Amino acid sequence: MTGITDLPSLIVATLIFLAIPGPGTIKLFTAMAEINGGPKAGFWATLGLMAGDAVWIVLALSGVAALAAAYPSAFDLLRYAGAAYLAWIGMTLIRDAKQSLGDGAVPVGSGRGTWQWFHEAMLVSLSNPKVIGFYVAFFPLFIDQATFDGVATYARIMLIVLTLVFVYCMWLIVAAQLARRVFARVPAIGAWLKRLAGVALIGFSLKFALQK
Repeated sequence: MTGITDLPSLIVATLIFLAIPGPGTIKLFTAMAEINGGPKAGFWATLGLMAGDAVWIVLALSGVAALAAAYPSAFDLLRYAGAAYLAWIGMTLIRDAKQSLGDGAVPVGSGRGTWQWFHEAMLVSLSNPKVIGFYVAFFPLFIDQATFDGVATYARIMLIVLTLVFVYCMWLIVAAQLARRVFARVPAIGAWLKRLAGVALIGFSLKFALQK
């Protein structure tokens, strides 16, 4: 493909990156686990994650990422804010695990909708400055200098990566929907998984806050 030196490797490398569990994956699953969530919540959370990734990709391709890599302190404020946000989500999941699965209390998330799922997932993606480091190191590996045609090449890479993100998340939604049937029969499993997801998000928040 014009401007891209090794398309199969680009696809494989992106899928490997996506397969590494992270806060985005957890956010997708927890949105689906809400009382009125399901595939619709997963779809909008996916679009939110893609929007956040798109911002990082544009920054990486525009050269802003190189500047950020040279002056990492510029991202400290974003890193701390993102860490606090992830910790808040994690604590909310731990606190509301049983209620959200229906134990007679008011269902958590019953009044939430597409905007909440979208913008929260986007913030989760934007709160991980490590993503920009991945894209800075990642994209130059697949630029073919002989056929490079500027913005058009960047647009192709961005389209490929975001398409893979979408397809991968759709696969996760199908898997989560199948698992949800099991949780419906045994609510305790779902409650403990939500607690574990909350602990994982708090762990990610500490990692982002403390990383140099």
